[in-house]
Amino acid sequence: MPTNRAMFAEVVNAVRDHTALMLGTTISYSEEDWAAPTGLSGWTRSHVAAHLADGADAMFRVIKGLEDGAPIRMYDSAKAKHRAIELGALTSPLDLQIRLDTSASALQREFAALEGDTRPVTLRAGYRIPANQIPLARLGEVVLHHMDLGSHFTTADLTPDIAVELLAFNVERIGRRDDYPPLLLVADEGFEGSVGRAGSPTRMHGPAGDLVAWLVRGTESGRIYRSGDAGA
Repeated sequence: MPTNRAMFAEVVNAVRDHTALMLGTTISYSEEDWAAPTGLSGWTRSHVAAHLADGADAMFRVIKGLEDGAPIRMYDSAKAKHRAIELGALTSPLDLQIRLDTSASALQREFAALEGDTRPVTLRAGYRIPANQIPLARLGEVVLHHMDLGSHFTTADLTPDIAVELLAFNVERIGRRDDYPPLLLVADEGFEGSVGRAGSPTRMHGPAGDLVAWLVRGTESGRIYRSGDAGA
């Protein structure tokens, strides 16, 4: 149900803008702030930042592999990914901030060449998308992890078209996975989509950004109504 869908250039610009917002949050962190826990089990803010920097570097490699005709995945293995995050989290606050900035900037410069490129890329096992959706995948990472840091940033800071784009992307990515119950997600902005295993779906109605946070992170919101809820 297409409405308020963002164009490729809007998504690319949103990655830049939301990365800048996140960097504006992290630049103020003290060493103690970096060591604070996040909403992700076992991860400090340093772990989140290391993961985002690693992710930018890995997406950069994927794009370069595409250009060279030698497709690669973002990470060699889950073990290698985990080890890189643990090592990256030990980086000094200043070096971590610099790495966050420089890795994101290098990746941002590569996005323009992906417009209209529908060649499939496998970012990791079970995560296969057209190349022109790489910026959208990055945007989702930046937005969700900015919230994981425990900042004042929320889904209300997303424009309606970007929120819808992220919801549509995650609905398509999750698809009919058996580990999700049957759900019908109905966004206030006019998008709706189904995910989860077969069966009678629970209807979730609310702002697209809130639905994304709930779908991917389980973040509850007073603006989401379920089937049978008052006001649904």
